[in-house]
Amino acid sequence: MDPKADGVSGMLVKLWLSEIERKGLKIGGASGVIKGKLEPQAVGKVLSEKPVRAKALELSLLRVWCPFKGVECRDLGENRFLFTFLQASGKRWALEDGPWMFGKDLVVRIMKMPLGMMNKRVGEMIGDLIGEVLDVDVDDREMAIGQFLRVKVRLDIKKPLMRGVTLDMGEDGKEDMKWCPLVYEYLPDFCYTCGLIGHTDRFCEVQLEKEQCSSLVRL
Repeated sequence: MDPKADGVSGMLVKLWLSEIERKGLKIGGASGVIKGKLEPQAVGKVLSEKPVRAKALELSLLRVWCPFKGVECRDLGENRFLFTFLQASGKRWALEDGPWMFGKDLVVRIMKMPLGMMNKRVGEMIGDLIGEVLDVDVDDREMAIGQFLRVKVRLDIKKPLMRGVTLDMGEDGKEDMKWCPLVYEYLPDFCYTCGLIGHTDRFCEVQLEKEQCSSLVRL
């Protein structure tokens, strides 16, 4: 039999092994199998170009995912983390209700709105277009506090961010369109090329493809 046909095994045949290398190591039952009950685990990634500390992530999320027993977080590198849920319901909550915003809540300011429309009901209607409404910042009369309406939302990070909304204020079949820009508070890494959260223009695949196509055209 040609040793080359066996790949690595064939190559080892040609090696001179020392006595220690030739001696077999009996591992028996020490195969690393953990006995007893295993806690549920999941691997997650923080969509940010900035490095995140595992301890900070653990302290922030344990109050949400596992408020009674807690969660353990292990750094796997490149903003990937192994989460161990110390209560079984924590994993289900983390997977089914995500994605999660690490840090402060995402609040959207709805700018240039007519004063009469700066109320909770309109805020919820606009918020439903942006994502999932969590809260609308209003006073006891359910009117906006300040010069703009603020809505706390949960976004689908797989979709581009909306730049604004068009309100139709017309009556009796007449159109009266009003453009209201959106301003995002506490926005994480965001790409102005594709509109997605999780990276900047410098690492955008769409931008890189445009640059490659542009280079080909110039050549």
